[in-house]
Amino acid sequence: MDNDSKTAQTLLYLLSCAVNAEECKLKPDEIDFDGLYSLAAKHGLSSVVAFALESAGISERRFVQAKLKTKRRLGLLDIERENIYKKMSEAGIWYAPLKGIVLKDFYPRYGMREMTDNDILCDGSKMPEIKEIMESLGFTCEHYGAWHHDTYNKPPAIVFEMHHSLFLTGDMPLFDSYFADAFDRLAHKEGCEYAFSDEDFYIYILAHEYKHFSHNGTGLRSLLDLYVYLNTHPKLDFDYIGRELEKLSLSDFERQSRDVVKKLFSLQQLSEEDAEFLSLFLGSSLYGSASQGTYNFLTQQLDGKDTKSAKIKYFFDRIFVHGEALERHYPFFAEHKWLLPALYVYRPIKTLFTNPKSITRETKSIVKYESPKNRW
Repeated sequence: MDNDSKTAQTLLYLLSCAVNAEECKLKPDEIDFDGLYSLAAKHGLSSVVAFALESAGISERRFVQAKLKTKRRLGLLDIERENIYKKMSEAGIWYAPLKGIVLKDFYPRYGMREMTDNDILCDGSKMPEIKEIMESLGFTCEHYGAWHHDTYNKPPAIVFEMHHSLFLTGDMPLFDSYFADAFDRLAHKEGCEYAFSDEDFYIYILAHEYKHFSHNGTGLRSLLDLYVYLNTHPKLDFDYIGRELEKLSLSDFERQSRDVVKKLFSLQQLSEEDAEFLSLFLGSSLYGSASQGTYNFLTQQLDGKDTKSAKIKYFFDRIFVHGEALERHYPFFAEHKWLLPALYVYRPIKTLFTNPKSITRETKSIVKYESPKNRW
């Protein structure tokens, strides 16, 4: 077993100990702390690892600092969030907490679940009033009206994203359409606060996870969030969830995610298929990256195969575009197929002159591509 694999196994074991409130049995000399900290930080999991290490009486400076930093940030976010809720309630503006604000409370200990910001869904017709409220509380607005949320910053490092919708229009059309009337899916709690039902929140976090997973990737924390939520909600109505996931084309992704997290964080043996799925998260990071996005795209195009024949077929399909891709991008040539030879000559020559670096990048990515089962 190489060092990277051993470090990954150590991290997964420690995460399991932390979220299942079990004592870690590792000894300090069995842990590569440099590798562990690098991997945990990459996935936004340093604080939860600190709790697991402490259960074994291990106090490593970087993890202790990560835990203290997480608690301080959570404390500041909690204070600011209550002030925001109060102001919005006074103005009669409904709101619903999202993502980590909700998920953090299902972890066994306060401070386990790291957060860099807070996401709040609110009345989209009141965004100007919300901007006034946030600025009155000392926040500076960025990206106002440009996205599906407005971003507000306040020193030292407090960030709130105020959402008027859950998904960016045009980015994930199926998700955007499904959640277009998100307010209709919310239940009233008290005052101006609303919340998803347990089932609808599960559907939302799964859709949000898949958005990142299918774009630039997402890390282990997404899987850990899913496990913690499932573990603390044993009576979810999966008949309803299943019907809704069909509408989102997420049934297979949910099935595999649920199966993997239950095995992974209860330290059960993973199948080869499960291990390949896990490797897509391990090879990524908390917020993904452009390189991970390229890798995800190639995995889909190559069907996870890194054989010479699969790569040759990919290049062939890229040059001699056909089928749905031809109809979507070159409808004229799809209708006049006798002109296809001209298209096949024109496309690579045009790219060679307009964007030659893209050919080099793509070629290198294909040549270096390793299937998920061989990558980690």
